[in-house]
Amino acid sequence: MSKLQEIHARIRAKKDEKRKVNVIFKDVLAQSKPYQDVLEELKELKVKKTRIENEIRSDFTKELEQLEKIAIDVKSDEMLLTDLSLTMLMKGQSLDLMDENDVKYEPVFKITFKKAV
Repeated sequence: MSKLQEIHARIRAKKDEKRKVNVIFKDVLAQSKPYQDVLEELKELKVKKTRIENEIRSDFTKELEQLEKIAIDVKSDEMLLTDLSLTMLMKGQSLDLMDENDVKYEPVFKITFKKAV
């Protein structure tokens, strides 16, 4: 068995064990009366919080629209930065990045595996 397969099998076994412990823990919480009382109180507070937030949001629609545009711009620029970085890396160029405070940033690449379809 290859090292990759051994490590993958170990990860799956640990995740299965974690799931089993989580199920037990959730069952214990579901049977706890004080916990259920707090959950009900929390649910009521969340509804109240949402109502207050919606009232405030209705007064600041212009700012919220601006916030959405900024979020879209940031996401677009992050994707552009990733694409440009990969292109530079494929060409063998160095990836040097510094901000206005002379803080140096280095690229971080992550590889994950998912089930093949």
